[in-house]
Amino acid sequence: MRSYPRFPVFGWSAFSGERAPPLPGVLSSRYRRYTTSGRAAITLALRALKIGTGDKVLVPTYHCPTMVAPVVEIGALPMFYPITASGAADLEWLTAAPLAGVRALLAAHFFAIPQPMSRLRAFCDAHRIALIEDCAHAFFGESEGRALGSWGDFAIASLPKFFPVPEGGLIASDTRPLDTLELAPSSWLDEIKAAANAVEVGAMHGRFPGLNTLLRSAFDVKNRLRGGASNSGAPGGNPSGLSVDARLNSARSVAVARWIAASVRKSRVVANRRRNYAALAKHLSRIEGARALHPELPDGVAPYVFPLYVDDPAASYQPLRSSGIPIFRWDDIWPGTPVLKGDQGPDWAHRVFQIGCHQDLSPDDIEAIAATVREAVRS
Repeated sequence: MRSYPRFPVFGWSAFSGERAPPLPGVLSSRYRRYTTSGRAAITLALRALKIGTGDKVLVPTYHCPTMVAPVVEIGALPMFYPITASGAADLEWLTAAPLAGVRALLAAHFFAIPQPMSRLRAFCDAHRIALIEDCAHAFFGESEGRALGSWGDFAIASLPKFFPVPEGGLIASDTRPLDTLELAPSSWLDEIKAAANAVEVGAMHGRFPGLNTLLRSAFDVKNRLRGGASNSGAPGGNPSGLSVDARLNSARSVAVARWIAASVRKSRVVANRRRNYAALAKHLSRIEGARALHPELPDGVAPYVFPLYVDDPAASYQPLRSSGIPIFRWDDIWPGTPVLKGDQGPDWAHRVFQIGCHQDLSPDDIEAIAATVREAVRS
């Protein structure tokens, strides 16, 4: 089976490419603090807004559980709202909804496609609802002429989705200082483990020419001494979004993650992702049994994944997962998520396959991934 990196991989190539300034995005925000994860950043945003027991937070029906878990953990109640065919919040539904007790709304730029934000910002202002802009999929880009992350009272982002780091998130704001957030530093042991993790994954995928054999041998010895445990190549975290050590919500990300995110060539991140997305769109936009949600990538967008809408997901999803290609979907729906008229969320949860297109997938990888998807979906 061909081995594909599921996430960005640390190596020499991460520092190659032009030093061109990156696209606008979350890093353009005036105030920023690094956290252990995007999930932790949501928790910190809710805390900063003094949201707690009995308060309500609007969240989309199309979600990863890590978007909802922080709301429940602080004692607030998630109130689910529908999304439109473009992935935007359904403002018509929101305008007619009972909003008593609602303190915040979480809005996401799914797959890194910027959603229009001015009307949603106006709605939140009119109803005195805080807006948390979820940029976990959208580290770079603009919406209506403003950097992503600048529309919300707070914005959150996830580092491993865009950078070759073992962990990390970001909370940002253009209007609210974040210096009151008390984030505990990582221990020296956590720092060493994180650095070793990043290097080990890179060596597994041959990203250190001249040193790969030596590094693999060293990590093989280390893993045998630990009883055979090895790094899977995926960033840390709990896939379900549940039962995470609460201390991580108040900790600062490890220094190596912050250094890597600051040092890698962001021009390479953007260019390679756009190249890979365009290649997937070319091969998969018109296949029988599926369609691309966004065949044309807007200018100034650095995609997170390539979203493919599949007519018969039950027949192809598990075979594709077993093939080893970087693919997943958000079918782990939070208990109690309602079925709402005209809502795209539940349908997307089962039918939209999120196919990896990150910067460390080569053109040959993308060709092979596209061929595997075509065969599975058509059969």
